[in-house]
Amino acid sequence: MKAGRTPLRVLFYTAYPQRMAGANRSMFELVTNLPDWIKPTVLVGGEGEVARAYQDAGVPCRVLPARGALGRFGRGALAGGAIGRLRTALADLLPFIAQLKRVVAEEKADLVHLNDLRGAMTLAPAARLSGVPVIMHLRGEIPFRGLLHRLTERAPHRIIAVSDGARNSLSPAARNRAVTVYNGTRDISDRGAAPLRWLSALRAEGVAVVSCFASVVPFKGHHHLIRAVGLLNRQGWRDRAAFVCVGDLVEEHHAYQAWLYELMEAEGVDNLTFTGWQPDPFAFYRNADITVLPSVSFERLSYGDAEHDVRGNEGFPRTHLEAMSFSLPVIGTRIAGVPEQVEHGVTGFVVEPSDPQALAQALETLLKSPDLRRQMGHAGRERVEALFSTDAYVAGVTRVYRDLLGDPS
Repeated sequence: MKAGRTPLRVLFYTAYPQRMAGANRSMFELVTNLPDWIKPTVLVGGEGEVARAYQDAGVPCRVLPARGALGRFGRGALAGGAIGRLRTALADLLPFIAQLKRVVAEEKADLVHLNDLRGAMTLAPAARLSGVPVIMHLRGEIPFRGLLHRLTERAPHRIIAVSDGARNSLSPAARNRAVTVYNGTRDISDRGAAPLRWLSALRAEGVAVVSCFASVVPFKGHHHLIRAVGLLNRQGWRDRAAFVCVGDLVEEHHAYQAWLYELMEAEGVDNLTFTGWQPDPFAFYRNADITVLPSVSFERLSYGDAEHDVRGNEGFPRTHLEAMSFSLPVIGTRIAGVPEQVEHGVTGFVVEPSDPQALAQALETLLKSPDLRRQMGHAGRERVEALFSTDAYVAGVTRVYRDLLGDPS
């Protein structure tokens, strides 16, 4: 920090306290690598793994559980139609904004940085009422439309989009207040040293391990992966490839998860495993040969005796960066910022979303060729080191801070 410079007090907010999943890990990467002229405090919407991670890292952290319906996962707070949303606003939202306004004052924040869309409806109004500028990190496409979409775009003074794809999903007015800053990662290839004997044993027998790192929710597209595995199994891969899905079995989507097991039975898929949440996902990267993420932006599904409109909010999946850091080839879908991460045909493959046939073809190409896997994995590691470093990530974010606050230094 320059001599005599007053530290910039930034209040970071994440509404989801339960898991250190992709968006929360990206914020953690930022906060724990800030320059010393920034003094962070992290506000978390409840007790859980996220608060513990910051406390263990020595970062000042406050916990303020969201009120009532605001504490529900995902879009649960929007349930109940117009009347339900009005009830939530009066009973939960307005009192919570008042609480947050007190926190902003107590922390003497110079700047508020929101890590998720829920902050746009809660902490952003509190900060604006206090005269404190607001930055919102757009981690992916906004998964709702109408008035709520417009309010979310207007809440922050500046928007940091994780990819050009996410930025381009904004309205023209919001796009003018947005800048793209790619997420970054340090070299994490030395992590995950814990042995996974069951995977090591499979690989020792010549079975290729394909891992998918994602919470088991509809927009992550596990149903397309199951169908692709069914196609591969019918082509003779059942005993030569094992598929491991690492991610939280989110309670609110139990009907979707039940449907996935029905789909596995119908497709004859018995070489795919759901591990649930894993505190050390890096061990699974270390024991993988290929990674895949079959996310979608929008589609309509039928399961659990109901029709479901699935809207995704993918932006710049952290799992692709982490896989490349582990020198693994990546298969992703052509949505949001994925084509900006994965160089098609060089570091992996980018296929159309909702296309199990294309997914199966890309998987088979890599399953057939260990040499191609090594070549693409090496190219991916070079790409992540050159373009998606933590230093570049932090520098990009702090430039936005200085621009918003009129600081030329």
